[in-house]
Amino acid sequence: MGKLEEMLIREGIIYRAPDGTTSYIEGSLLSNSLVVRNSAGWVTHRIERAANGVDLVVRNTSTGVVETRIVA
Repeated sequence: MGKLEEMLIREGIIYRAPDGTTSYIEGSLLSNSLVVRNSAGWVTHRIERAANGVDLVVRNTSTGVVETRIVA
């Protein structure tokens, strides 16, 4: 498990449910970013470059709100 995945699990963005379902990180060719998908395959969050060009932000796709920032 990578550092990014560990941090997103701590933040509650990636989850592992008791019934075995899980969300996961996947690369997105269309938007040139990483996405988080739920167990049904729907994109729930996008991991994008922050405005400063160095850090990363995790944006909720349904609300557009930045939920957490990953400092480089």
